Amino acid sequence: MGSKNKKNINYDIEIAKKSKNWIFYVFFGILIITNILSFSFYLKSRSISKWQGISTLINPVRNFVDKKDMIVNFQMLRDEINAMGANNTDVSIYFEFLNTGANISANKDAEFFPASLSKLPLAMTVVKKIERGEWKWENELVLMPTDKDERFGELYKQPIGTRFTIESLVKEMLINSDNTAYTIILRNLEPDEFKNTQKHLGLDSFFSNEGKISAKNYVVILRSLYNSSYLEMANSEKLIRFMAESHTNEFLSKGLPEGVLFSHKVGISNEQSVYLDSGIVYIPNRPYFLIVMINNTDEKTAQEQMKIISEKVYNYIINAKNEG
Repeated sequence: MGSKNKKNINYDIEIAKKSKNWIFYVFFGILIITNILSFSFYLKSRSISKWQGISTLINPVRNFVDKKDMIVNFQMLRDEINAMGANNTDVSIYFEFLNTGANISANKDAEFFPASLSKLPLAMTVVKKIERGEWKWENELVLMPTDKDERFGELYKQPIGTRFTIESLVKEMLINSDNTAYTIILRNLEPDEFKNTQKHLGLDSFFSNEGKISAKNYVVILRSLYNSSYLEMANSEKLIRFMAESHTNEFLSKGLPEGVLFSHKVGISNEQSVYLDSGIVYIPNRPYFLIVMINNTDEKTAQEQMKIISEKVYNYIINAKNEG
């Protein structure tokens, strides 16, 4: 009996050991499966968070612009513009096709006296002050003796003490390039407000130490208006519409057919022999920026050069085909 009981005990111990081993393997297997599932869920959740809010990886502009208007090949135009810049370092050109961002430049870093091109960022400074609630479009500013400037515009003819709404002054600055409107506004701004506009646009060095600008820098102002990235949409649109009413139908305008919408700002300084034109050409479905700056020449020559450049760019854009 003693021997038989001993065998039974050994058998029970062996069964218990096997049972423990089985439980361990089951537990270990469950642990592995749980870890695999947890890791899979982690990868899945990470993938979901990465794609969250993203419906397409394609430029959203393609939802509104036909493929035929997404021009990317500008090599022939690039060659022509580069040749113009190589032959004359007193000419700076910057072109950008807005549907695709393709751009061409010649002497883009060359700096020029800004003349009336400084009126556009000043107008943006005024609008930002209105958006902050510090001014209103219908507020009035008074003409003082030191404001009068006869070189551009007609407001200098008005008697001292005449009151103008802020909206009318901004319009005069952008439509008629009125210098008196410019000085009235500038006098009523805080000293740092104009500089703050440049800083917010990323243009701390907008004016060089010599008070000059480049086409490469100036395009940032046009881009911020077109994309409404600095001002509210309604106000960006307002300024662009004022620019489209410009009474200066020379320079780049002469290279465009009648009826083509061109929102632009011209700068002229006969004393400095500087002639500038910068704006947005609104060909239906094919808008583009064009900035041309010319110095060390006379106005007639500058007019002819800008007309040629504008014609070349316009004709290329309307005839370009995006085949693929």
